[in-house]
Amino acid sequence: MKKKLKIVLTYSTIIFVTLAIGLTFFEYLNYKKISSVEYSYVWPPNFGYIFNPDPNIFNGINGESQFTINSLGYRGEKIKNPSEEYRILIIGGSTSECLYLDDKETWPHLLMQKLNKTIDNKKVITMNIGKSGHGLRNNLLALKYLPDYYEPDLIIILTGANDVLFRLSRKDNWQPFDENEYDRTESYTFSVTSKYSWKSTIIYNLYKIIMLKSKNISPQDGIGETLVENRLKRQNAENWITEIPDLTLALEDYKKILERVIKLSKEKNSKLIYITQPYLYKNNMTEKEEASLWMTYDFGEIYYPIETMIYSTEEFNKKTLEVCEEHQEIFCIDLEKKVPKTLNYMYDDMHFNENGAMFVAKEISLFIKNNIENFN
Repeated sequence: MKKKLKIVLTYSTIIFVTLAIGLTFFEYLNYKKISSVEYSYVWPPNFGYIFNPDPNIFNGINGESQFTINSLGYRGEKIKNPSEEYRILIIGGSTSECLYLDDKETWPHLLMQKLNKTIDNKKVITMNIGKSGHGLRNNLLALKYLPDYYEPDLIIILTGANDVLFRLSRKDNWQPFDENEYDRTESYTFSVTSKYSWKSTIIYNLYKIIMLKSKNISPQDGIGETLVENRLKRQNAENWITEIPDLTLALEDYKKILERVIKLSKEKNSKLIYITQPYLYKNNMTEKEEASLWMTYDFGEIYYPIETMIYSTEEFNKKTLEVCEEHQEIFCIDLEKKVPKTLNYMYDDMHFNENGAMFVAKEISLFIKNNIENFN
């Protein structure tokens, strides 16, 4: 019996030591890889994926969609020479990311095509670092640790959607943003960071994967099955929050971040355009429009009615416009008032389809040509 126990302990020790050595070795490789990165990136350089969105699920999107992040860490054409280029940095969430649209169908790419060149013959290049789930807090951090070589002439931020959802989903657990508590290792802002920390370790990232699975959070899928599931959950939901949320503190915090971003844009010597968030929500929605919604929930099993979503999104949009009024040195486009609230332009609550992206690109390009001296 003692002999068997000794053998078990011996083999257990060997296995443990082997795993420890293996983990240490791979963690060392992980450390070397991270340490070799010069800057922090919202998207990992050279990332790519091919989507085949079902047009029955994504109204207004057809054909295969290439999603490509270049070697410089953004979606768009590669920059080369700052003296020959007018660079526009696009920051935002999924409505800027345009995940299910092909690289050449996104509104940032179409904007680049429409602007083409400045009056002094500089080539326009759009650098899109929009990413699903990112709110203004993430946008601020992305701008703060922006790679030096991006050197944007103009920064465009389409903001509001995820800030609304963040406030509604957190309810009483919502906390104001403290920039000093975050740095470039903040995991949800950056996919790749030049600063190694405990959040960079293999063990921590395995822990994140396990936690996501335990919470039954589904990633974006290539066809749209997750979208169908989320729509059905809303249609069959039994729990609804009818009380109008108190957004006072969240809006005050939002304004502070908007103003902080203005300061950062000045430090980058970049012009800034804030854009309000369009949405599909409206009174007397058609049955098909109603069935396309899914984002009105608290990321659990409780949902908010359309009236609350209209009120909340409008309040955040108003705050953006208020800041624009107080800071005449920046530009603002009230895009929410321009995009028609139909499925001809959006395939769900707030995301643009192919036609919507063309509409957005046209509106922004007209504004830039009429208001920025490099173009008019």
